[in-house]
Amino acid sequence: MIRNLKILFAAALTLSALGAMASSAHAVEEFHCSVNPCHGTLKPDGTGKTSHHVFIVENELTTESVSFTCESLSGESFSVGFTEITLEHLAYKNCTANGSAGVTVVMNGCDYSMDTVGGRVDSALARVSCPAAVKIEIKYNGCVISVLGAFESFGIGYTTVGTSPTREVTVTVNHVRVPSSVISATGTKAQCLINPAQRLVGTYTTGNTLVTGETFAGVMADAWYE
Repeated sequence: MIRNLKILFAAALTLSALGAMASSAHAVEEFHCSVNPCHGTLKPDGTGKTSHHVFIVENELTTESVSFTCESLSGESFSVGFTEITLEHLAYKNCTANGSAGVTVVMNGCDYSMDTVGGRVDSALARVSCPAAVKIEIKYNGCVISVLGAFESFGIGYTTVGTSPTREVTVTVNHVRVPSSVISATGTKAQCLINPAQRLVGTYTTGNTLVTGETFAGVMADAWYE
């Protein structure tokens, strides 16, 4: 199974795609699964470790910011063993804005993707794919923050732990930078807790999140990265 696929995303708002290039001295590295197709399920870490997702939106011209924290992100992936994994049917749960409840994250059918080649840890491209004319919407206090686009992410690494047939893959992402070109806000400054008319940038990070691999019949599978 793909337990402990720990995404520290940024993202995506997963978050999600995390790109990397293989070293010329090694064969192409990617995720593998003992079954094909492999059905992955994204869920909170069941071992008691923190599984929060944090998205901080900042005003580039001032020091003001608003911080969104969600307890968990659920979703599914229908292929493991390629150089890219797409996370679908995403849903954030129990979200707050600067510590206050009442935040709803509407994905509107948007997906996150991960480019898994090479495990390079310096930089990568994270992608959000949405149906035409829609964006991810963060709704709170009468304000709506919309996000759509390609993100830069840094400090990415992939590690296989355990032994077959119960190997696990750990993914670590220090942060995902969300540029002003893909963030917009609708509402007043009082509603948004930040000036929506100025340039907004974001940073997305996560705690520990599990992705378990299994067959479509629900039988757990072995997964690894090499």
